[in-house]
Amino acid sequence: MTFPQITPSIRVLLGLLLLIGSTAANADWLYDANKRIEQHRKAPLQVTVQDKQGRPVKGADIQVHMTRHAFEFGSAVKVAMINDPEKEAYRQKFLELFNSGTFENALKVKAWSGDFGPAVGPDATIKALHWTHSNHIKIRGHAMTGNGLRNSSKPFIKIHEERGKEALIQAVMGAIDDKADRTKFAIDEWDVVNHPVGLQRPGREAEGLTNGRPRGQVFGIEESIGWYERSRKNLPQGKLYLNESGILSSADDSPQIDKYISWIKHVNEAGLLDGIGLQSHFRGNPDILKVEARMERMASFGLPLRITEFTINGSDEEQQAQFTREFMTLAFSTPLVVGFQVWGFWEGAAFQPPVVMYRADWSEKPNGAAYRDLVFNQWWTEEAGKTNKKGIFTTSAFLGDYDIHVSVKGKPTKATFTLTKEGNDCLITLD
Repeated sequence: MTFPQITPSIRVLLGLLLLIGSTAANADWLYDANKRIEQHRKAPLQVTVQDKQGRPVKGADIQVHMTRHAFEFGSAVKVAMINDPEKEAYRQKFLELFNSGTFENALKVKAWSGDFGPAVGPDATIKALHWTHSNHIKIRGHAMTGNGLRNSSKPFIKIHEERGKEALIQAVMGAIDDKADRTKFAIDEWDVVNHPVGLQRPGREAEGLTNGRPRGQVFGIEESIGWYERSRKNLPQGKLYLNESGILSSADDSPQIDKYISWIKHVNEAGLLDGIGLQSHFRGNPDILKVEARMERMASFGLPLRITEFTINGSDEEQQAQFTREFMTLAFSTPLVVGFQVWGFWEGAAFQPPVVMYRADWSEKPNGAAYRDLVFNQWWTEEAGKTNKKGIFTTSAFLGDYDIHVSVKGKPTKATFTLTKEGNDCLITLD
């Protein structure tokens, strides 16, 4: 059998057909995602205006201004930058863009033990935490502890060498107590264990493979249950997470996914898991439909999901922006996802400068523009109108905090209101 030669013109035609098919599939996907956003991230906001006698006020001018999302949009931030009085531009851009975040390294074992010096030690971290708390920024704890010596602190390694594993267990328990106690005024959600699986990390115990541990591994999944129990004792109302990379960004048959699922099941069956962290570091040009399938697999546990460390690396900035838009839409449209967090936003303070949204001179990259457009335009509510004869104005609005301005015959009244799925009726009584 002979095949016709594929000429350049045929190649172009085939490419166009593939592009059209891909574009159509993505258009269908985007339509479905936006429908889910309307269903799960919005609610009817009803403003009822009455006078002192409780009578409805018809024709009142209403302006609805969103001030904060209920959904958590965040970034990793550096404690040293927050505490440096010369880094005001960094602090203000963070406050402008985000309502949540995490300290990049300062709450990890090495930093909390003093290995990185005083600039990111406990006292500096608490100082930065007071700043974020006073600015109403939710900070997630990342991470409560570790499972091996590879990323452990010098004091912990010394305890293990001189006194053994049991002494190290007690030291870890004490560190959990100290960290939880000193930060509980502002942190109620923790990645109790970060990177539970991987080449150099535990996870094999959950699969019955107890021999041949990777170098530096001391603790497995059973000891980790103790970390969760101790964290729960310190933070009875806190939210305890597992956090891992390579789940949404790996190939569908990656053993990383199955290992992580083993951990999720084990900690969840112990009644100690409140949420699943998905780091989400991507490269190149990922297929959003395949990413969505992996997201659905993680959602099958029925636990809250959080995108904890989003990055998309690549030399094509427009492609980077396009995937940022697609992935943020996937996250926001998935009902169980409670937050989306990038891992650094400014080139001058990021572990991977190419992934950030702002260059060193603070000029905005295309992915930064995509982020702002979604969060503060597409998914932001600004509405105006008048009350009807029953004194009611209704609009569809994104869940979150609002300033509501009422004007009757030139006399203004302002109210604040938080829109939730359960509470959507704002009653304003005029003086």
